[in-house]
Amino acid sequence: MRSKIDIRFTVDADIDQVMDALLAVDQMAEWSTSYSDVRVGPRDADGRPRRVFVTAHFMGNSDSQVLEYSWEPHRVTWDVADSSRGSKGHGWFDLLDSPDGGTEVDYHVELQLPLPIPGILFNRTLRKVHDEAVNNFIDFAERFPENQGFAVG
Repeated sequence: MRSKIDIRFTVDADIDQVMDALLAVDQMAEWSTSYSDVRVGPRDADGRPRRVFVTAHFMGNSDSQVLEYSWEPHRVTWDVADSSRGSKGHGWFDLLDSPDGGTEVDYHVELQLPLPIPGILFNRTLRKVHDEAVNNFIDFAERFPENQGFAVG
């Protein structure tokens, strides 16, 4: 099954704080129930996570994945570089100053999971999972760095 999700949301924090929350990849399982056992591998020259090893969960299935990250000043992208179940995907967070204060975030994800389930059930479940992750991330980012802050540089 293949799916694409786009969600725009606002975080009541400045861009730097939201980016710092995204940089705390090792804490991703705190806001995304889709992931557990998150381990950061090699980092880039600026100390940002480049390769991350995760266990992804969806509809009762587990998948060991390797995610490749790239970082720009107000954008983070990732690709599923390897998957024990043959999953494919990529996505990004784009951060923009909100005219009302805070940070607007454009979240995009495209996934292809080898699960034999009806498309409408797959898409509905995936949307619910990502809506929950977004709500959890907003709370995580607004409280960051009090929740075990992470600083790069």
